[in-house]
Amino acid sequence: MLLVQNGQNNRRQGGPHHGFLCEVDNLAMTSKPRTAALVESANLPSAVTARLLADADAIAGRMARRISSEIVFPGRLNTVGYLRSIVSACRDALRVLVRRLHDGRGPRLGDLDRLAQMGADQADLEVPLDVLLSAYRVAAKVVWEEVVGTVAREHEMPQTTLIALAAQVIDYLDEISAAVGAAYLERRERLLRRRDQERDRVLHRLLAGDVSPELRRAAAACELDLTPPYRVIACVWPGDQDQLTEQIIRPLRALTVSASEDTWMLLVDPRTDHLPACTAATETHPAVVFGVGPVADRLSDVGDASHRALRALDVGQRLVPERRIHDDAELGVFAVLDTDPEAMRRFVASVLGPLTAPGVDRHGELHETLEAVLSTSGLGEAAAKLGLHRHTVVYRLQRIREHGLPIDDPTRRHLLWLALRARRLLPA
Repeated sequence: MLLVQNGQNNRRQGGPHHGFLCEVDNLAMTSKPRTAALVESANLPSAVTARLLADADAIAGRMARRISSEIVFPGRLNTVGYLRSIVSACRDALRVLVRRLHDGRGPRLGDLDRLAQMGADQADLEVPLDVLLSAYRVAAKVVWEEVVGTVAREHEMPQTTLIALAAQVIDYLDEISAAVGAAYLERRERLLRRRDQERDRVLHRLLAGDVSPELRRAAAACELDLTPPYRVIACVWPGDQDQLTEQIIRPLRALTVSASEDTWMLLVDPRTDHLPACTAATETHPAVVFGVGPVADRLSDVGDASHRALRALDVGQRLVPERRIHDDAELGVFAVLDTDPEAMRRFVASVLGPLTAPGVDRHGELHETLEAVLSTSGLGEAAAKLGLHRHTVVYRLQRIREHGLPIDDPTRRHLLWLALRARRLLPA
């Protein structure tokens, strides 16, 4: 009820209650004896109504002074204009209450909407919600003292009537608080969504390579602090985004933007160790995968680092699907090969030629066995990795030798391993 209205509501309009006060006087002359009327309707006495409306400016001023003395507002709101807007808001809310208590009806058409707008205005001004609620508590105390206290002091009436009036005041305060709070939260949510959309647009442009002065101005406008260096990480995270925030974004203090439906790009301070959080996430979420790009020392490096992080994610998932964290530093050579599939196909054919001939390895057993042997320290470990008996591995290696592959030549083994890895990147 105290919440600040914008400038258009801050102007006083001369004598807005002249007609209403005349109506109050007429009611006073024609009404039943005061005590009897209050027992039946528990309405505010006409004389009290007239006095409260006449003193609305002074009461609003006292409310505003109490609020400003008991509550610490953000420094940018410590202005005469803001204090005047508080006075205006208090005055409007008080008049609505007095009318309601006098005629026994709820707020008139548009009253709650107008008062609720004050909540939206506070969200526009970025008044913290705890400050807003504290101000309402102070205002409620003043309203109670000025309205209920005045009736109790100046009029003898049954206790039940006084209780009924107090209940109406409480109901009114609840209605206004609910309306203002709802308007505040709705506007705040809308502003946050708009700010997040602006931040997303800025980050998308940055990841695409835009580092223009206009982009920097847009970042400042949406309070986005772009201060490299950044490590760029691509993350496949299907499902609950709240868990992504809790397990990755918050621990790494990352700037985050969606790259696609389930893929997110993270900009992380390279001094923060990303591996513990990423590893923990892969252990609790089977579908989560990371592609770790290089560190971008300048904003102009972010676009390339983003591309390499996505490339590491893509190549890593095809090359080593059993792993969940793929680093561009380890996969860079394969990522380069992947940019020219035809050249990679020729390389694979030249190194593994005999095994790629039609009908030689229809089920891929020989390729699988050779890769396991080249990737482990011995036949026993390779057999365990394949889930085979050691003799079966020896038999398959003999078949590979018969096809002319130089698996015993140490100078050729690294080419065989590289060709087997590259083969995984080729289209089926």
